Amino acid sequence: MKKYDVIVIGSGCGLLIAEAASSSGQKTALVEKQYMGGTCLNTGCIPSKMLIHPADVVYEIEQSKKLGISADITEVDYTSIMDRTNRTISGYRNKLHRQLHRMNNVDLYESSAKFISNNTIDIDGQKIFSDTIFIASGTRPLIPAGFEEGDESITSDNLLKVKLLPKDLLIIGGGYIACEYAHFYASMGSNVTIIEMADRLLTAEEPEVSALVEKTLEKVASIHTKKRVDSVNKKGDKWFVSTKDLGTGERTEFSGSHVLYAIGRISNADLLNLESTDIELDRYGYIKVNPYLETSVKGVFAIGDINGQFQFRHAANYEAEMAWHNANIGNTPGHKRIAVDYSAMPGAVFTRPQVASVGMTEHVARRTHQIKVGKIEYFETAKGEAMQQREGFAKAIIDKGTEEILGFHIAGPHAPILIQEVINAMALGGTAASIHSGIHIHPALSEIIPAALSNAE
Repeated sequence: MKKYDVIVIGSGCGLLIAEAASSSGQKTALVEKQYMGGTCLNTGCIPSKMLIHPADVVYEIEQSKKLGISADITEVDYTSIMDRTNRTISGYRNKLHRQLHRMNNVDLYESSAKFISNNTIDIDGQKIFSDTIFIASGTRPLIPAGFEEGDESITSDNLLKVKLLPKDLLIIGGGYIACEYAHFYASMGSNVTIIEMADRLLTAEEPEVSALVEKTLEKVASIHTKKRVDSVNKKGDKWFVSTKDLGTGERTEFSGSHVLYAIGRISNADLLNLESTDIELDRYGYIKVNPYLETSVKGVFAIGDINGQFQFRHAANYEAEMAWHNANIGNTPGHKRIAVDYSAMPGAVFTRPQVASVGMTEHVARRTHQIKVGKIEYFETAKGEAMQQREGFAKAIIDKGTEEILGFHIAGPHAPILIQEVINAMALGGTAASIHSGIHIHPALSEIIPAALSNAE
């Protein structure tokens, strides 16, 4: 049995742990069963945004008529876009391999990890041991039992392998993956149908945000909510999705050339043989962690998607930093462990229009706070009017007594960039006054931030 100071399972945010361990001189094992860089680099946020940016350009051209500009899109080279994305991701992956091989004290195991006790892991018959283990093995797309799979069934994991543009795409699900890829494929020229069981898209967002996204996407996609999918089957060269309306009970069958499963993701914890350990799971199969990201086994931490907190790479990177501190510095004399703080954890959806949010929704905030709510349309700012942006908006949620910013939500152009000012203020415990104290450039879209706060009633 080979003993290590640190074992890391997963090379997404886990790579940050391996780098920190290497820099501190600790003998480290990094276990990665598939691609270096994890979900974000290989199948998630990075390739998806490389695909979606051309879709954003298409969207801007389509909207240019309202500015008095007549422009036509003569061709969209889907194959070229996919090839460029695949080449870029492959280059990033190779770069990470080179960086890893330059690290001191790190052994790479390119295979699956199976726990055989709390601190011992089997890798293809080779056993490795450590008192300090970081589990960062992520999640995978959910495909319910009985739903057929095939060459034309797509998930976010295999999407980059689809060489030909789907003619008629059925998207099952209405979350961020569904909305982002509806925007992408519709912009590329596919006939897109979204089938969602809930009564609206993007149920984690504010209702007004969901309504605007649905209104905008309806111009390029067919959207069906309150539809429970009962079966997915392929007959000949077509896919058939059978549904039941949860309001009327009416049954409808949709058909298309391809189907995209965007129902959600499930934990990879079931692949680690955790039954051989004392590591506890929640009812959804994610690894339970305490506020310091430690599992029910001392010295074993779970970071990133595997712990079921937030499925964002920026959240995973934050957790990696916190877990490393708590496993090392936090255990030394004169130092303390630090509990994770998700109160200013932001998120974004790159669809039509872009969406960004941080903190509480209005509904959640009303449970525990007396609040004020401020809202402003893009068009109410000078820059928004110049852009003829009549539908985007920003919404602020503020504690009535303390003026603390509890939440902020934007739907419209550049939303993920605009919201960063609010994220920074909230992370510092800031109030609305902390944002008003800074001078905002006029005329610029950033004026919607203080304007939304000023409108709070």
